[in-house]
Amino acid sequence: MRFLAEALAELIAPTRCAGCELPGTLLCPSCDRDLPRIESHHACAHCGAPYGALVCTECWSTEFAFEAAVALGVLDAPLARAVVLYKDANERRLGALLGTMLGTVVSEAWGSWPDVVTWVPPTDAALRRRGFDHAASIAKAVAVEIDRPAHSTLRRTRARDQRALSKAERARNAAGTFRLLDSPFKLQGSQVLVVDDVLTTGATLDACAEALLAAGVCAVRVAVVARAW
Repeated sequence: MRFLAEALAELIAPTRCAGCELPGTLLCPSCDRDLPRIESHHACAHCGAPYGALVCTECWSTEFAFEAAVALGVLDAPLARAVVLYKDANERRLGALLGTMLGTVVSEAWGSWPDVVTWVPPTDAALRRRGFDHAASIAKAVAVEIDRPAHSTLRRTRARDQRALSKAERARNAAGTFRLLDSPFKLQGSQVLVVDDVLTTGATLDACAEALLAAGVCAVRVAVVARAW
């Protein structure tokens, strides 16, 4: 029955490449090659900026609560298009694909470092608009790739859309907006990886890290699909 449903879905809406719309696959070999990946030896180890290994102009004057960051690539075509299709065009299969690719980056950078993988929770408005928790799907695929458990650990207490805000406004808007959920996983003394789709200024991820550290987590690192640049 599932095979028939998938076959019917392919007839109605064939799978197309997220980068170029070539039919047959979610990411064709050509777009995979053209993906603007971030080379770890060039990147800032603290904020994930693509060319900040020696001197990072993105975070040199910023103290983040998380200790390190990695990103799959720069927020540029075809990766940027894949993120938009996933979040806003309901191509949910891209969550597992992007998460698996990000998991490889995490594994190469830190091995099996975290004790648990979690993610940035969506705002209520975003959850209603999209109908699913987009960061959760990515995080769970990362967790599978690095063989670690994934747990929802955070909730938002308030939120305002960050997209039109300046860097300083984003920091003020994100500060104190996250609280811990009751979790079956013992967070105190653990190492936690927080996953999200995009890192722009780092304000949201920083606020998540602050909430986790306040709960007794010993260290927080972050991993994102795309780094705005």
